[in-house]
Amino acid sequence: MTGRHDTILKQQGLSIMILFRLTRPAWRLQFLYTEVDYGNLNLTLYNPEMVSVACLLFFSLGLQQDKPPKEEPVFPKFYKNPTHGPTLVEFTLRVPIKSSNENEGGVVTFPAPSTYSGQVLVSLQVESKPRKALQSWVWKDRKDGLNSTIEATVLPEGPGAWISYTAQVLCPSEPSYRTMLKEYKPWLASTRCVQAADPEIIALAEKLSKGTTNRDEFVYKAVMWVAMNNGKPGEPFRSLDASSALACGGSCTNRANLCAALLRAKGIAARTVSHMPTWIDSKFYEHWLTEYWTEDGNWAMVEPTLGVKRPARNSVVVLSISSPEDENRAFDPEHLKLSMAGSPYLSLAEASSNLKAAELTKDDSINEVHLLKTFPNQAGSRIMTSGYRRSLKVISSAKLGHAERLDRQSVLSSIAKDPEDFAILLDDKQ
Repeated sequence: MTGRHDTILKQQGLSIMILFRLTRPAWRLQFLYTEVDYGNLNLTLYNPEMVSVACLLFFSLGLQQDKPPKEEPVFPKFYKNPTHGPTLVEFTLRVPIKSSNENEGGVVTFPAPSTYSGQVLVSLQVESKPRKALQSWVWKDRKDGLNSTIEATVLPEGPGAWISYTAQVLCPSEPSYRTMLKEYKPWLASTRCVQAADPEIIALAEKLSKGTTNRDEFVYKAVMWVAMNNGKPGEPFRSLDASSALACGGSCTNRANLCAALLRAKGIAARTVSHMPTWIDSKFYEHWLTEYWTEDGNWAMVEPTLGVKRPARNSVVVLSISSPEDENRAFDPEHLKLSMAGSPYLSLAEASSNLKAAELTKDDSINEVHLLKTFPNQAGSRIMTSGYRRSLKVISSAKLGHAERLDRQSVLSSIAKDPEDFAILLDDKQ
């Protein structure tokens, strides 16, 4: 998971953004880079030791009280929307796994990219390293009607094995509400990691609601507060739940949980979404945002980590929509084998009782995501339609434990039935 710390390092035209990640074991804090803006000067410092230099520069200019947050992305340079039109995104989810008992296998379960809000799966491959560790796999739809999973039966030997899947997904330029369930009442409840009944969260929600005249206004105010929240000085970072986020700021998971809790505290249905964002385009873990129930009767995304009101739908590959049941399993011992406390169940990967995490890497950025193509609007609707037809075949095969990963040109060939569209799609200038 990735987080950041920003607002105390802002004064006299100088802003310093520190991006960090948490790595196992013991969820160690590791700095990725520091970005410094001062007038026309822009520096990106990839050396972790330069964090102290950036902070020294900050204090040398003298302290100044923070300005009220603006209604714009906290990191406009970091958050980059694709251009208009559907996108083709490839991502890989991985987990290092080993047997608890020698010569005994088990099941690894991943969240799968379903057809939620119009996204379309066009290519899928499940594999392991070493290859013989993967015995079989199958695609399953969860009972909640929202999510799907990939269940891999594995027999890792010795120090363990990497189990992974790679998928290529078409993300629509706008959400397709017909593919989104209209049920919202379950996401009004206070749960173990979205503690809407926490007195401090209730008090904060009440404070933020003052002066607002409608639901959207309150939601955006809450989003910006969460994005700018750095917690209390000296508060340790130990969990990803909403109450912990209030205390320590935390990562993207903390912020999504806290945003959902604030909205629920005011009677607005809200839920968290684990996903792969296209603006990363590199190795990563995963990211989180929040959805809320609008006055129009639809689910809408907000980005409470970067302070974005409406993240572009074509920048988000949805992995999992957390249910209240998933949230209530956020501290289960079995769940904590592969996840940090406070993250909803099945937001990334789960392992059966006879499996555990293998120490094959100390770097938690084990997944990756790449934006392969942004399609022009004139071809977009035709591409999504033909892609949807292909998706039905891919998922039908996956439910039988069969699928294949296609290269980029083969995917484009399979979804561009119109010769003109195919020519457009192969043009890398588009």
